[in-house]
Amino acid sequence: MEVTPTDLGPKEEAEGLMSETKPPTMEVIPVGAANRDVYNNLAQGYEAEFLATTGKEPDAQGVFELDTKMGNDVRGFVLSVAGVPAGLIAVRLKDGGSFEVAEFYVVPSFRKQAWGQKFAHAVWRAMPGKWEIKQIAGAEYAAEFWRKTIGAFPPMEFQEDRYDDSYWGMVTRQRFVIATPPST
Repeated sequence: MEVTPTDLGPKEEAEGLMSETKPPTMEVIPVGAANRDVYNNLAQGYEAEFLATTGKEPDAQGVFELDTKMGNDVRGFVLSVAGVPAGLIAVRLKDGGSFEVAEFYVVPSFRKQAWGQKFAHAVWRAMPGKWEIKQIAGAEYAAEFWRKTIGAFPPMEFQEDRYDDSYWGMVTRQRFVIATPPST
């Protein structure tokens, strides 16, 4: 609805009909040289959040070592909401061309607003194929987020199991396939 001041009387102006707001925009930005610091800063929040679960500690400068580093087989993306860095995802390209969500984080003030789900869905649409996501023991809230997020991507069936990961030990794992969209 587009409203101009001439369409409104004094009552409507007083009720705030002129201040109709547009929903914030979301952007998924590939990590490169220009925004690697943004990704790394967000990753520090992610590492700190899992401190009690992983037992990791920051170094003498207060910086956590990252488990997943950008490189040949890992691509990173930053979630931006209304121009504000709001999250990250690291995607590992595995043997056979499948993908693994290696890291995923949404800044707490952007949670419970579906930004994380929209972010994951946007990445999956851009990278169809076989996917795997793992959650470490003690992160049941993360497993629930992924079940809900995968289930909301229609049509989607997924398998979930407990898996002995060589790095993390026993994890909850979801596996699924994102179909390649038909050509238009």
